[in-house]
Amino acid sequence: MNEAHQRRESETAMTTRSTQTNNPVSTELSSPQARERLVHVALSILRDGIDAEDAAHDAVEQALRGSGSFRAKSLVSTWLHRVVVNAALMRARRRRRAAERVAANDQTGQGDVITLLRDSGPTPAARLEDMEDRSRLHAAVAELPPPYRDVVQLCVFEELALPDAARSLGITSQAARTRMCRARAQLRDRLAA
Repeated sequence: MNEAHQRRESETAMTTRSTQTNNPVSTELSSPQARERLVHVALSILRDGIDAEDAAHDAVEQALRGSGSFRAKSLVSTWLHRVVVNAALMRARRRRRAAERVAANDQTGQGDVITLLRDSGPTPAARLEDMEDRSRLHAAVAELPPPYRDVVQLCVFEELALPDAARSLGITSQAARTRMCRARAQLRDRLAA
């Protein structure tokens, strides 16, 4: 049995035990979409799929262990977002410290820095291009009619699932889906120009 499968079984067992006590955190985590969002958030910070899955797993464990500290002043998803961001940042710090140790070992002749420190992240030029694309996208979204803009903001920027965005806007899921499709078409036209 591989490590990822064992982690999922461990998370499922913890979530099942917690769900039986009507815990809002475990109820949220029982959704596969919630776990996908956690991995996505971690991936946006770490830029490595394996590290992102590990950070999301750490976040799930931390959230389930610390679910008693959840105060209903915010949404569970907001609280979980912060937990996964913290877990991803901790993993990034550990990775950076390990790289620094390797660099120190190389100065003493005990390691091959080139092999161990290959940067798997985007180049500065790619990051700049990504930032420019993001700012163009934000400007194009700001120009959309309010009904379309609201759906895009909730689904794309706040990473809500379409049914959750529909509930938030007080519309049906089908109406939200239609607005999203029309918004995408308008964005495609605006960004292509």
